[in-house]
Amino acid sequence: MKKYCLIVWLICVGVSTQAQSISFFDLTNLINLTGGQAHNYLSMGKIFKSQYIEEKDGQEIERFRSVSNKVKQQYIAIGKSTTLANGTVLRTVTYDTTDPQHIVNLIAQARRAKLILKFQGADRFNNIYKFDNEFYDITMTISTTENKGQVVVKQKEFVGD
Repeated sequence: MKKYCLIVWLICVGVSTQAQSISFFDLTNLINLTGGQAHNYLSMGKIFKSQYIEEKDGQEIERFRSVSNKVKQQYIAIGKSTTLANGTVLRTVTYDTTDPQHIVNLIAQARRAKLILKFQGADRFNNIYKFDNEFYDITMTISTTENKGQVVVKQKEFVGD
């Protein structure tokens, strides 16, 4: 009888936990896609839907929201970029969540991906984690005053040998 109670309890806990809709690998993949490709990548999985497009500093930034009501709200913004003199476009992807545990999970994934933790500290409002490698500059913040977190992935200019 105890076995069955344990199994029922595990199933209930598994159903009640909230899943994260995107992985660290997905965020770094998004940065390598054009706006249309990133839109399709996020929309086709039916996990995120386009919420709105805004124009900011002459750039169209598209904001997506997680679809599931079972998961705390998650947002992704794509479209912010910098164009270099040689025509190379460096993109930025921003991920926001109302569940700080999602950011903790992404920090663990970044460490497993062998990114270098360049800075770990805090300011008045956030715990801050900065990761770096040859391709990306990543800032992850977890609010100390509110129940939220953010990841900003910026593509770096790669200078090969």
